[in-house]
Amino acid sequence: MKYKLNTIQLFLVLFVGLYLPIRGQNLYKQTNASNITLAGTSTLHDWTMTSSETDIQASFKLNEAGIPIQLKSLTLSVPSQSLKSSKKAMDKNAYRALKTDKNKVISFSLSSATVEKNLFQCLGNLTIAGVTKPVKVDATCEVGANKSIACKGKKQIKMSDFQMEPPSFMFGTVKTGDEIVVSFNVELAPIKN
Repeated sequence: MKYKLNTIQLFLVLFVGLYLPIRGQNLYKQTNASNITLAGTSTLHDWTMTSSETDIQASFKLNEAGIPIQLKSLTLSVPSQSLKSSKKAMDKNAYRALKTDKNKVISFSLSSATVEKNLFQCLGNLTIAGVTKPVKVDATCEVGANKSIACKGKKQIKMSDFQMEPPSFMFGTVKTGDEIVVSFNVELAPIKN
């Protein structure tokens, strides 16, 4: 009987130890209203490429009013070839620069974050064209009436930092700039347990 009681006590301790940390986290996933945009310049005109095929999962700690006070985890991935412009030729050159034949996704994984009111300052690893670099990204987040969290922000990066060669067109007469701006407009909805 004593052995059985100790087994039950051990089970309860393990259950509580595993359950409480999970319960303290509120899991969220992107909605269809989410998108990522790359924007840049060229010697001919500015350009943009957008994808709404994001896969984002986040975990927040909320206060009693349901406002995020801590971002505990965040992962984001975007299929590289889901980025589209209005011109197929440009997309083809961009995919070559992104090395999509070998690198199917652009991804970001959070390392740490600080929260001050609705400003989230995030540190993490950004992977583009198979190259991973640490980056700092700021996001402004607002809680909606349906308890969703809308976040937006942008980050300027250089293609050369990710060992990408800026695309050129028309036999090299039109060249894109090295700097691009990654913008995100993301709506995260709570995952129901």
